Amino acid sequence: MTETPSPLLHGWRYGMHPRAIGMQVSAIGRIELPLGEALRLELATDDPEASGMGHVQYYIATAAGPWALWLSCPQTEMPEAEAALEKLEYPLTDT
Repeated sequence: MTETPSPLLHGWRYGMHPRAIGMQVSAIGRIELPLGEALRLELATDDPEASGMGHVQYYIATAAGPWALWLSCPQTEMPEAEAALEKLEYPLTDT
């Protein structure tokens, strides 16, 4: 996967989570974002190396087509990282 160029999405990647195999969905929900309606999956793993990490996958229906975004970061950084999605609007621009 490649990192997206937008500074608003720093740390986000697109596509399937690279460690999706072996992870379990711990929470699922539908939310509204400025980009469109999204399915939010929170993933959990038993991997001791991932202790303290949060893993979230978003499937977003945008005007440009569907997107899959995922984020893995320390759980303490998750609220700030997810807040970046609230700042994105279509069309995407680097601001």
